Amino acid sequence: MATNLEFSVTGEQKIHCESCEQRIARALKRMPGVENVKASAKEQCISVSIYPDRTTPEQVQAKLHELGYDVRTRNTA
Repeated sequence: MATNLEFSVTGEQKIHCESCEQRIARALKRMPGVENVKASAKEQCISVSIYPDRTTPEQVQAKLHELGYDVRTRNTA
C-alpha cells in the first residue's frame, strides 16, 4: 500500500513556475517506488505517494535536496 508524504519548501530555492513543478515530478518519478508526485509553486509544497518497501521518505527528501530544494515534512493529520 502506498504512503502519502507532503513536504514544504523551506530554503532560499523556491518552486517558481510550472517548469520547476515538472522538473521535480520527473526526477521523483524516476525513483523506484514513487507512484505519484504533485509539486505546487503556489503552495510551495510537494506531495508524493511512495511504496515504503521500495523507497523511504528520507530518500525522497535527499533527492529533493539534490535538486536544490530544502524541505521539511508537513503534518498531514
